[in-house]
Amino acid sequence: MSRLRLAAGSAIMKLAQEPCYHEIITPEQFQLCALVINDECYQVRQIFAQKLHKALVKLLLPLEYMAIFALCAKDPVKERRAHARQCLLKNISIRREYIKQNPMATGKQLKVLLETRFHYVVQIGVKLRTS
Repeated sequence: MSRLRLAAGSAIMKLAQEPCYHEIITPEQFQLCALVINDECYQVRQIFAQKLHKALVKLLLPLEYMAIFALCAKDPVKERRAHARQCLLKNISIRREYIKQNPMATGKQLKVLLETRFHYVVQIGVKLRTS
C-alpha cells in the first residue's frame, strides 16, 4: 500500500508541474499528496522528499508545495527532519536568487516568494490536527 501512496502522490506532483493541471488540483488532493511525506514506510518518505526537492529546485512546482516540507517536523527519524530542513532552506535561497537575477512584474514575483504562501503551511497543519 505504501508504494501505491507514493505513486499517487508522485502523480499529483507530476500533474502540478503543468500550469493547466495545477489549477484543477483540489485542496483535498493537495493534502493527500502532502501526507505522503509522513508515510509509515521510511523509503516512501525518503523517495517522495527527494522527488519533491528535485522538482522545487528546478522551479517546476508551484510554491505551495514547499510547505510540504513543514510536515517533516513529525518525522520520527532525526536525520530526515534535518534533511527536510536543509531542503527547505535550499529552496528558499534558490527562489530568492531567482528573483534577484530575473527582475519581473510584481504579480509574478508574488508567485515565487515564500512569504506569500505561508498560509499553506498553516492549512496543512490544521488539517493534521483535526484528523
